[in-house]
Amino acid sequence: MRNAIIRFCAIVALLGFGNEIRAVRSSGHLFLLNDSISPDENNGKVVGEYDSIRAVYAMKENAVVYASKDTLDLWRLSCSPYISLQQYLKGTLPGIYVQETTGEPGSIQNMLIRGLSSPVFSKGDMSSAQPVVYLNGIPLLTNDAFVYGIKSTEVNPIGTATNILSGLNLDNVESIEVVKDAARLAKLGPLAVNGAILVNMKDGYYGGSNMFIRANGGIAIPPSNVKMTNAANDYAFRMRFADYCATKEQHTAYLNKMPSWMRDIRDMNFFGEPGWADEYYSISPLYNFSASMGSGGSFSNYIFMMGYTGNDGVADETKFNKLTANFALNMKLLEQLGVSCLINLSRVSRDGNRNLRDRYAEIEYLPDLTTPLSPVSSVYRSYLDIYEEYKKNDNLNNLLNGYLEMNYNWRGLYVDTRLMLDYNTNVRHVFWPMDLMESVNYVSNYSGYNRRLIWQSSADYKFDFLKNHFFKIGLQEIIMKSVQHYNYTQGYDGDDDTKPTTSGGGFKQMKRYVDKMQNNMVSTLFSIDYRYRNFFDVQLVLRADGSSNVQKDNRWLFTPAASASINLKDLLLKDVKQLSDLSMRGSWARIGRYQDNNRFAAGPQYTGEELTGIGQPVMSSYYGYATIARPYNTAWVGYGLGWPYSDKWNIGLNTSFFNKRLSLDVEYYNNTDCDLITTIPVNEEFGYKYRYANGMKVRNSGVELTLSGKPFENPKGFSWDASFSLAYNKNELLQLPENLNELVIGNRMLKVGHAIDQFWLYQNEGVYTSDTEVPVQNGKKLAMGSIPFAKNDPKWKDQNGDNQINDDDKILKGHSLPPVTGSFINNFKLGQFDLGINLFFALGHDAINYRSSQRYNFFALENTPSLESLREIFFWQSTNDKDDYPLYNQMSGLTPYRAEQDLFMEKLSYLKLRSVTVGYTLPVKKKAYKGGGKKKVVSKNKLENIYFYVTGNNLLTFTGFSGDDPELIDMDGYYRGYGQPLSRSVIVGMKFNF
Repeated sequence: MRNAIIRFCAIVALLGFGNEIRAVRSSGHLFLLNDSISPDENNGKVVGEYDSIRAVYAMKENAVVYASKDTLDLWRLSCSPYISLQQYLKGTLPGIYVQETTGEPGSIQNMLIRGLSSPVFSKGDMSSAQPVVYLNGIPLLTNDAFVYGIKSTEVNPIGTATNILSGLNLDNVESIEVVKDAARLAKLGPLAVNGAILVNMKDGYYGGSNMFIRANGGIAIPPSNVKMTNAANDYAFRMRFADYCATKEQHTAYLNKMPSWMRDIRDMNFFGEPGWADEYYSISPLYNFSASMGSGGSFSNYIFMMGYTGNDGVADETKFNKLTANFALNMKLLEQLGVSCLINLSRVSRDGNRNLRDRYAEIEYLPDLTTPLSPVSSVYRSYLDIYEEYKKNDNLNNLLNGYLEMNYNWRGLYVDTRLMLDYNTNVRHVFWPMDLMESVNYVSNYSGYNRRLIWQSSADYKFDFLKNHFFKIGLQEIIMKSVQHYNYTQGYDGDDDTKPTTSGGGFKQMKRYVDKMQNNMVSTLFSIDYRYRNFFDVQLVLRADGSSNVQKDNRWLFTPAASASINLKDLLLKDVKQLSDLSMRGSWARIGRYQDNNRFAAGPQYTGEELTGIGQPVMSSYYGYATIARPYNTAWVGYGLGWPYSDKWNIGLNTSFFNKRLSLDVEYYNNTDCDLITTIPVNEEFGYKYRYANGMKVRNSGVELTLSGKPFENPKGFSWDASFSLAYNKNELLQLPENLNELVIGNRMLKVGHAIDQFWLYQNEGVYTSDTEVPVQNGKKLAMGSIPFAKNDPKWKDQNGDNQINDDDKILKGHSLPPVTGSFINNFKLGQFDLGINLFFALGHDAINYRSSQRYNFFALENTPSLESLREIFFWQSTNDKDDYPLYNQMSGLTPYRAEQDLFMEKLSYLKLRSVTVGYTLPVKKKAYKGGGKKKVVSKNKLENIYFYVTGNNLLTFTGFSGDDPELIDMDGYYRGYGQPLSRSVIVGMKFNF
């Protein structure tokens, strides 16, 4: 049977299958059910035959294609200093939520399409929830979630921690599509189970101007109202709690536990005038240049593009630089035979922050933390001089991707075969000298790569019957091999600081990690499309996928999909002139969930996690030691784990009025992710914390609405285009493995019937103002463990009435993700001037203000050295944090200011004025005439106009959140105060084609 399947797949690969993973110019789908960011004003319609050089068959009969009307102009987006794909998508299209948790340029950013498909307990979980990005049909391979599982903390992944999607040359993007329709995602397969983003670079020269130039420059503006503090401020703050101690002994002990740096008022290192912000913040340059040149004729064409971007952060001397080059070539060898190739190259370098937390998380070593950094400018400057003298922190990423394609087009038959490659490297070299860490220096080298090689063959046959019935049959075969490899070396305590390499530094302790992870996937697809005139369309998709990352007895998964749409305007309301378009669409699909980790495929396994003696949670296949042990601290992997999958369906309505000057698009969706793998508890006598099991089910449902219009439309006078989008999402846990009703992992609880993004918190009801207020049962006071509550202790609600405060009294409350998101975008034009305004908002979500918890919970944190007890230089400031928390007894032993209580939960809703652009088009088109008698044109400038613009970004924020910025929230919904500011910026630029 197995050999028969292999032979069948080989035959299919030779014949060719489907045409979904194809550039926009050759997208043979009848109905483009997608959101799109495109400069083409005819987006959503087939505007004629596809380019003959690409040898793609024409689709003339598809005169009208019904698409979602969420469109934006890449021309407008390119006027802002955005360097990543996530920044382009933020606040533009409904149903897409982008988390920009720090303003540090080039850092990792998360995006979600239509909610969170599975619970997030770690950054690795969030990494697995990201949508796939296709670059001209190539599914990009980003860092796997395992990069967060190597070290003892997940502050940063191993390697550069650079956002790979910031390496794209966005100036040369022709279109960006966000695919959310169930049937289209089914054609893309398991990689697209979280949604798909189709980015299409210019892949050839197809007429018009053959050169374009874009250049801009500006500045990023740091915060101007930093209220710096010193030890005197901290001392005054801490003395507020002295009178709330229960006894004189507690009062004395509290004063004696004041840190040494706070006791001597004559110590000018901490009681001197603070000035660290002058060294930490600075005005930073932003600049970008890109150019392209193309040419061609009826048999061949080419385009070459290049660009350079520099983007410096306003804090901690962070920097980002990107150099890109792109080349595309198309040739027609015979009348029906064509060849195309595309090559994209990028080189990205990044200077990260100098945070103590990030350094110690990399080192996995904590020195003496009793004395913090000094807030005095001269002292802090001395520290930075030591830091920079021998420090090395080089982060470099190289990206290469492209394809070689051959296609054949003959009488409705289109055959395409292509070889695609995506390859990116990740290289980091770190060295920190002895003076920074108690005479112990540190070095690490990381070298990794991600490589994806794909052979895709497809065949489509299109024919019509009786002139009114149109059919298209498609077959597709994809063979994909993904490899992720790294070498990671750490060295401690070298001979001196002049030898910052592992080879010659004489480091007394060395640790080496080497590993490679491989995933092979074979996919076969059959699709049939039927359309009756311009009235309705039906599509059926049958797909089978086999993955090496799934256990052998469940390796293959069959997934069907179907879609339909109907043109109500032409079918029933053709004579209604005010109605321009009216169509309905719907689709259903089952899609396998791509497994990006080979751990589950192996079944029971061993690990080396306990061999270092420091409890590193290292997985079995990512360690270089020969001796092994059982994975007691992670989770047991048994047999019988199968393919998780997602059942998706959506139904939508598109309508427009008054010659398409007013349009309304509404869509309802329901995505149910089934048989998800999660950890569940096991009996303690087995020795394991958890084991993995299938059976979790999560549903995301919601509505998306876009209302757009042109209130004024006068090309020679005043014009106004406006678009308002709104999206609502609700997630719910429907099922847990083995019919469990609830599951606790870390500080999160999952409970059937509740949302998966809720916080698990104690309910704070104030403070006990006297001992008599404390509840008593059977002569015993309310207690937490063995500690009874007393005067000036927090009043946490005893939910179950057992006279004990414990985990049973926590409740599920709030949401870490916004249920409602949207945007309001306006473009005005008057003569040669134009004005663009972009506002976006997120409503209904919450955050735990962990930074405030840290500030008030100083006593407990300082007595348990950890990364949470670090005092960064930017903690020496008085922020907008709430200052109306109750004052509790810090000596009670109850940890009254722990973060896991609703005392620190805040509403996070916000509205932002993201950008304002003012532009002017300078017409320069001129004709030259021959003198004397009748005038004759002898030359004409190809340069028709030059566009100048000024853009301001991140201008205003309206929110009730007390922290610095409601966007600077970590993926778990905690505000830790580490995110660098999303700074205001002003850039001036110009664009012209010729």
